Amino acid sequence: MRDVARLFPALFRFVSEEILRSRRVFFAGVLAAILVLQLVLIIGDSGQTVGGSGPILMIGLWVIAAPFCRAWGEDDVRLGYAAFWLQKPIKVWAFYLARLLAVVSCSVAATLAVFLSMVPIAVLTPIPLRELARMLVGLGWMPALLVVLSFLGSGLGARNGSLFAYAMLLAGLALPGFADSFDLGPLLGVFEIALPPALAGLDAIRAVRDTGIGAGVGRLLPLVAYAIACSALGLAMATRVPARLSRTE
Repeated sequence: MRDVARLFPALFRFVSEEILRSRRVFFAGVLAAILVLQLVLIIGDSGQTVGGSGPILMIGLWVIAAPFCRAWGEDDVRLGYAAFWLQKPIKVWAFYLARLLAVVSCSVAATLAVFLSMVPIAVLTPIPLRELARMLVGLGWMPALLVVLSFLGSGLGARNGSLFAYAMLLAGLALPGFADSFDLGPLLGVFEIALPPALAGLDAIRAVRDTGIGAGVGRLLPLVAYAIACSALGLAMATRVPARLSRTE
């Protein structure tokens, strides 16, 4: 882990430059759009509730997560980027773990920026800050999970890591509906293991509303376990990058 700690600051700076700073206008536009839509919703609803804000925030978080969802490992092989860092005395798993942590950290920063942009609305209207906390717990996990899924897709060889990540998340959200409409049989158990337990986020929202933030965070444990498992699998697949690179040369 010493190598990871040594690599993380450099990779965090790289990701910040590559994604955050180079797309300042994009991120500012997304934050402004979310803010304007929230204001329109609150004004139209006489400022009494943010019950309809969930879909706006969900779409906003999906959009703001997109730049972080890249086929990092696949690009290293296909474009030959791995040939540069392989010349340095670093372990492959340490490099990819540090990179994954850097990208996830940047996505978390972007997520917090979305919710912090809504604090002035909560202060200037009758909306309690508890409502923002409820939505942060119930929806704030999405960008980080999308990053992990794109990393996994990259390790599995998907050229479009973002498409893989969004498809997995949407399938996880749609699985309960399919299970109610169709008899999936033994496939249901397979899908429940392979797809993210996305409805845990809705359970967290209800738990925060009914019990408290602590209970809501506890409901996210299945998502945390799923993200850790996907990260481990993606990291295991990423260690094959040097061998894949040698076959392409």
